[in-house]
Amino acid sequence: MAEVLEKKILDLLDRREEYVGRLNNLETMKPDTNTRVYEKIRQDYSTKLQKVLEKINEQRGSLEKKAKELTSQISQQEKTFTEQSDQVDELQIRAKLGEFNNDNDDFKNELHQSESDRDQTSMSLDKLRKELSDLNGVLSDVDHATSAGVPGVDVSSKPRTDTSVSDDVIDIEDDELIEEVASDDLDVDIDDISGDSDENKCPSCGHVNPPHLVVCEECNAELEDLGQDLDDEFDFDDMDVDI
Repeated sequence: MAEVLEKKILDLLDRREEYVGRLNNLETMKPDTNTRVYEKIRQDYSTKLQKVLEKINEQRGSLEKKAKELTSQISQQEKTFTEQSDQVDELQIRAKLGEFNNDNDDFKNELHQSESDRDQTSMSLDKLRKELSDLNGVLSDVDHATSAGVPGVDVSSKPRTDTSVSDDVIDIEDDELIEEVASDDLDVDIDDISGDSDENKCPSCGHVNPPHLVVCEECNAELEDLGQDLDDEFDFDDMDVDI
């Protein structure tokens, strides 16, 4: 079964190499070839190569299944070989201990049969291991053939969308951002509030006094009567206050 599958795939791999070689040679002829003729021939070989690759992939599943079966058989045979080898060793040691007489035909027949069974299993193991090795080699060729694809066709040419964060972008925690914004707003408010004001500026020395003072805290000069301004703005005489 494995030999038939291997031959079929090896034939397909040979055809694949043939088409790849023709396509590569055609590429070297491109500068001196009519563009329409070049495209026609290239499309022909590319189509044939693609069909070969599809058939190789179809056979790949059967090969992988066979490889698993061989691996299982090898494991079972290795267990059998170990048991048979132990049996031979046991008979030889018992003979050395005098349990069996070397002239005993039953003992000699049993030992001979045990050795024969062990050697037969060893030969079977060697065959299975070689078959599996050859099969894995074909699978490796299949991997190479299918991954290479059709010459000139880049299957990985799709544009890549980079969703990673740029190194130039600084990651700012929300709390830090809030503190920074709040600090900026606070600075603006303080500047607006702390700006120079002429409302209670001393006419004598120019010192700006707090709004509630009527005498300059620097030179003791009399300041403008803010109370008068309030009286002008609010005429208390005109207000009817019921005390």
